[in-house]
Amino acid sequence: MNTLDIGGIALTLQGPEHWLAPLNTAWAEWQSSIAGVQVQLLPDETLPTPTCAYFEARPRFVAGVCNLEVPGFVGRIDAEAGTATLRAHPTAAGADLVYFIRTAFALAAFEQGALLVHGAGIVHHEVAFILYGLSGSGKSTAAALSTGKPVLNDDLLLVRPTARGWEVLATPFGRRRVREVTAAPLRALLRLVQAPNDALATISSAQALAELVANSPVINADIDRAAQLFERWQGILEKIPAYRLHFRKANTFWEVIDAHFG
Repeated sequence: MNTLDIGGIALTLQGPEHWLAPLNTAWAEWQSSIAGVQVQLLPDETLPTPTCAYFEARPRFVAGVCNLEVPGFVGRIDAEAGTATLRAHPTAAGADLVYFIRTAFALAAFEQGALLVHGAGIVHHEVAFILYGLSGSGKSTAAALSTGKPVLNDDLLLVRPTARGWEVLATPFGRRRVREVTAAPLRALLRLVQAPNDALATISSAQALAELVANSPVINADIDRAAQLFERWQGILEKIPAYRLHFRKANTFWEVIDAHFG
């Protein structure tokens, strides 16, 4: 069984072996024998040859069902029914398949009370800090500067509730460092701002909420899930502090974090 299992949120992948084999190799540590959301990857020669990367397809929702269409690709994800189907031209690249799979995962995670978040998850003193922001804010830079610290991922993280509070988990959708560490309790949410000096600054709950929603891929495109998305982030912000982290291109910003959080 080709099942991708991240923190108990599972997708069972079905498709031709030449598509699945590279994914199984790349995601070996996330393999599972349990059944999950059924994801079908179907080669379709009747579709036109792709003219762009599938990543350019933006989620379009109708009654909660996600549709992703560009030339060469027709994808449909019904999270409530637990099904996802991608018809793709046989020349589709591996990155195209991954884009569909991670979109299905974002919806499956949300249905199960968790969130997929754009951010760099860095473990420091056995707790996780999410350094977040839109593309170009410095997530990968901050992760690369955090020498000696486990990086759960520098792009996409899973945040889920546990009996002990919110937890951050590694995902295969980006770069990692120190694979022995796969999860840690969430300590703080830090909005990255590249600056000449390192500093932590307060941020209003409203501003933090708006920015975190903006960094919740796929789900933030669905107007029918908007209220629940806002409510979920509000619940997290009631427990987890959020700040702006002004940082320069050096690992000294961890000194500022230590001075504040201990």
